[in-house]
Amino acid sequence: MRRGPGLGRIGALAIAASLMAGGGAWAQSAAGAAPVDKPAPSTAPTTPTVAPTPAITEAPVGAQALAQLDLFSAGRETGLGQNLWKGSSADVARVVIPILRDAALSPAAAALGRDLLATASIAPEGAGDDAGLAAARASAVLALGDADGASDILDHTPGVSSSSALSQVAAEAALVTGRNDKACAVGDALAADRDGIYWLRLRAFCQALAGKTDVAQLTFTLANQQARDPYFARLMGAMLAGGTDAGEASLRDGLDYALSVQLKLDLTPAMPTASRAIAQHLAGLPVAPAPAPVLAGGAPAPPPPPPPPPATEADVLTPLRAAATFSDYATAAKAAKPAIAQLVDLKTPLTAPVAIATAAIVASDLSDADRIRAGLTVDGAGGVDVLDVTILDATLAAARGTVDPSLINRLIQLTQAKDSRERARAEAAAEILAALSPSLDAPTRARLAAFDLPAGAGPAARLIAMDTAADGARKGETALLALWTCDADGVAGPTLEDRIRIERALVRVGLGANAQAFAVEGLAQLQAR
Repeated sequence: MRRGPGLGRIGALAIAASLMAGGGAWAQSAAGAAPVDKPAPSTAPTTPTVAPTPAITEAPVGAQALAQLDLFSAGRETGLGQNLWKGSSADVARVVIPILRDAALSPAAAALGRDLLATASIAPEGAGDDAGLAAARASAVLALGDADGASDILDHTPGVSSSSALSQVAAEAALVTGRNDKACAVGDALAADRDGIYWLRLRAFCQALAGKTDVAQLTFTLANQQARDPYFARLMGAMLAGGTDAGEASLRDGLDYALSVQLKLDLTPAMPTASRAIAQHLAGLPVAPAPAPVLAGGAPAPPPPPPPPPATEADVLTPLRAAATFSDYATAAKAAKPAIAQLVDLKTPLTAPVAIATAAIVASDLSDADRIRAGLTVDGAGGVDVLDVTILDATLAAARGTVDPSLINRLIQLTQAKDSRERARAEAAAEILAALSPSLDAPTRARLAAFDLPAGAGPAARLIAMDTAADGARKGETALLALWTCDADGVAGPTLEDRIRIERALVRVGLGANAQAFAVEGLAQLQAR
């Protein structure tokens, strides 16, 4: 059986999560290349399936009090407000929210989805008592990587024990966050569909945890008779056999993760296929300290190991350049944050300062990005490309939400480049940054309008509906339609035109921070060389 440090190597796990087989380039072309194809859908039961909710008769227009049954009132404060869904279509919510459970989203889109669905608010009109939609919402929050948020929502949602769908999300969220006892309690409290395959598997696991091996073996046999799953069968069988022949860890879902941890398997090989919820949870765990040596007979302790050598530029750049998608790049950038800080603190000479500074911005380390930027010029001195530095300035401005019109005009001037690729990069950067600005002067608007940008990939009707929702100040509906468009574009993130339209729509409804995240994501991709 392969064993390893398990949760004690979270730093390594975070790096491993950024690496995908093949190591292809994640960046789109500067002008906004066609989106990366979505991977084939997995057959693994990573998130609960919730049956679609039939449409219901629209309720009379009017505010719905939180004192009434409102399944959206459970959640957390995100800054989006209790009236997030005011005026939004319940039918749009019923279509889009279930899609988000399996959506292929970029980091900016996933963050928007987490903020939107985790918010404690008044539901869209007519959806406050829709249990199916509430289950889809909690399931999507979990699938987007916020296991704690999903758990909190369901802790404050009535009727969880009478709904198999809601209970399954609650159990999965508990398993992902390491609260196995809570997951078992959810299964014990379930009052409906107790003989479903998920509940048989969870029951077998809980019985084994409690030391009831014979009963667990019987339940495990019943589960296999109903539907055999090779991953669960291998891991559960190993647990019942005392931990032998477990094979590789599996991180498809909470139950596989709980079994892998219980068996003390090395999680690193399974990280590339980990569900987003598990990857997010593991990335947030502290690195476990090395165990103290056990000394016999009062022998003196050995000297401490020497400190690791200082980080090198290659330590940062290698995983960044190996990233297959921007999601992998963002994960690698966050994992490299301490190394970037060390490079800056030690004043290490950098051969690719713009690439290191861009990674720092993606990792939300603006101070170190500023320190790197302070050593660069915009006149090409020192071998640093003028356009690269200007796009870096645009990325910093987008991250801070402070758009200087003169910076947009600097980018516009660089669109006169003879090289078509450089011209396209400058045009794309100018448009992405300008989308954050509520007002531009007439000459700037005219020059932006003259750019020859590639057409977007998002469905036209969806983009029109998003623009219409933004015109009507329907915040929740606008965000949902933006996410629906992002799902169509894939894990590479929106294409250039779609990204710009999403940014502008989010700014119009007061979701400026999320618009900034989309801008940073797009500008960072323009820096890939």
